[in-house]
Amino acid sequence: MMKHLKFINNWDSLGFIFAMIAPIQYFIVGLISMCFYPGGTLYDATSPGFYIWGNYFSDLGRTIALSGESNLISFIIFTPAALIFSVSFIPFIFLMPKFFEVDENQHKIALAGSFAGIFAAGFLILTILTPWDIFGNIHMLFATLFNLSGSIFAFFYFIAVMKNKEFPNIYGYAYLFLLIAAVIYIILTFSTSLLPVSDKVIIQASYQKLSQYSFLFCYFLQSYKGYRLSLEKCG
Repeated sequence: MMKHLKFINNWDSLGFIFAMIAPIQYFIVGLISMCFYPGGTLYDATSPGFYIWGNYFSDLGRTIALSGESNLISFIIFTPAALIFSVSFIPFIFLMPKFFEVDENQHKIALAGSFAGIFAAGFLILTILTPWDIFGNIHMLFATLFNLSGSIFAFFYFIAVMKNKEFPNIYGYAYLFLLIAAVIYIILTFSTSLLPVSDKVIIQASYQKLSQYSFLFCYFLQSYKGYRLSLEKCG
């Protein structure tokens, strides 16, 4: 009974549970919303449904599909799930530095990472709240800023985790993987600008699926570790 009460009062554990559930629901709901996307890509308005290698996740959050049809159902399904996923970063970002308080240098590095993480969470929320068929370049700007600030977040936490004995190295390598994936995505965004639209979209959209699904897994992994550590600290 006492352990149960401790768990209820352990807000850190609840915050990490939220962070674990968020990517799972985003993955599942994202797949469901794809089923309702009417169709169209940037290079082929007649393309039926959601083409995994030719559509971006942002297409699911459009109010009007690239085919010109209403995308209201997909928009209504996808947007709340994406917002829940984005908001889950907030407790995660604020809770993680607690595991590095024993060492002052590690704690400073973790705080620097969380500072960048606050911006990353904010930019991701703004990306979702600005459908790109309505806000165009503003949506793309927020998405790019999310990747940049997210890269900084991953960089600092990679260093902090590799220095911390409570975290096996695999958690540090997960942050390194996210950092490399984000940097590659930023490079592809600019380096493919001169390619034909069809080639550009296929390269970017394909890599987006790889990087985002990898990110979901890594985020769940880090949240689970945070959850386990918070239970240990709870006693």
